[in-house]
Amino acid sequence: MWQRFRKHRLGMAGLICFIIVLAFVVFPEFTAPYGRNEITRFKNAPPQLPHFIDEEGNFHIIPFFYGRESEFDLDTGKTTWSIDRSEKYPLRFLVKGSSYDFFFIKSNIHLFGTKEGQMFILGTDKLGRDLFSRILYGGRISLTVAALTALISLGAGTLVGLISGFYGGIVDMFSQRIVELFIIIPSIPLGLALAAFLPPDLPPAIVIFGLALVLSVVRWAYVTRQVRGKALSIRESEFVMAARSIGASTPRILFKHVLPPIYAHLIVLATLTIPQAMLAEAGLSFLGFGIRPPMTSWGLLLRRARQAQIIEIYPWTMLPGAAIMITVLALNFIGDGLRDASDPYTKQLE
Repeated sequence: MWQRFRKHRLGMAGLICFIIVLAFVVFPEFTAPYGRNEITRFKNAPPQLPHFIDEEGNFHIIPFFYGRESEFDLDTGKTTWSIDRSEKYPLRFLVKGSSYDFFFIKSNIHLFGTKEGQMFILGTDKLGRDLFSRILYGGRISLTVAALTALISLGAGTLVGLISGFYGGIVDMFSQRIVELFIIIPSIPLGLALAAFLPPDLPPAIVIFGLALVLSVVRWAYVTRQVRGKALSIRESEFVMAARSIGASTPRILFKHVLPPIYAHLIVLATLTIPQAMLAEAGLSFLGFGIRPPMTSWGLLLRRARQAQIIEIYPWTMLPGAAIMITVLALNFIGDGLRDASDPYTKQLE
């Protein structure tokens, strides 16, 4: 399966991209140059690009950032930014910054930054917080919610689907009517209604798990349908009939004989369920029913871009949407590659 997946170019590209995303968002306290809610004096600052050539025409191997100055125009009500070329701040690695605690780790070392001055690769928000750092912090929460949602949905859907497909009869009919009930209910209104019951003062871990549970309620039914279809075809296989004939117990048949042939399909379902859960979480947070401050997520970061006027003046507020798009596309490419690699009847990938 891995040999076939390696020949899927889009799948490998998606895997590399997703690994890079994970490398930055798993431990944002270290990879982000600033803290999640660290406030600076640069409010609504546009993105800063690194420079390799200074004004004298000299090339620098290590990129640097120029200083910047702001001026508020009373007539237009806008803040104009200018580059101060007299100040240069080289990019440094493993620099000291704000202190953080990560489980049992206490440190103030960040992956990159500047020893003097400040750098904002993707600009700042209205409070002066670095948007790139907040995207990394938000990515960890968004991916955590999506992973928990996929785990709960796959677990519940697989169990119900196995039982429904293996037993058939009245068990199958009763379980499928329940599944159809969840499928016909619109997922967005149901998610909004369930998320509205989450109290705003819950601890962050409970909020993340509760939101994942809410999203799982509207996702598990689709997994159940697909697992049921697989179980219906496998239960009549010769090896399953042989297990029955020698007196194997039903749990052993389900988890030792029926479930293993579905593993590859479940992996593909996971790569497709995670991006769907990410988009659902982003939608709930965007509408104010998901992640709430002081926590942050990609959907919550997009809330400021609800108004066209804000997007026109501060277009970099849309950048969290680019993070969602890149991650979702990468996961979908991985899912396509795994689907082709796990199917023994497809032609050899070129």
